[in-house]
Amino acid sequence: MVTTASMLMDNHETFLNTDLSQYEGQWIAIVDKLIVATGASVKEVFEKARKDYPDKRPLIARAPTKRLLILAAGKK
Repeated sequence: MVTTASMLMDNHETFLNTDLSQYEGQWIAIVDKLIVATGASVKEVFEKARKDYPDKRPLIARAPTKRLLILAAGKK
C-alpha cells in the first residue's frame, strides 16, 4: 500500500471543499478525491472502501451536521 502525504492532503482537501450536506451525520470514505463509501458506522464504511480499493488508504471522516461547532484557540 503506497500512500503519500500528497494523496492524504488531496483527500483532506476534498473533504473540506465538497458539499457533504447529502451525507449529513454519516461516515464517509474518500479515495483519490472521490467519495467511495458512506454509511452509519465507521467500520462498515472502512470495510467497503478497503474492499473496492485494497491498495489505497481511505480518508475516513464523519460528514458534519448543521449543528457543528468548531472552536479554535491560539496564543496571544
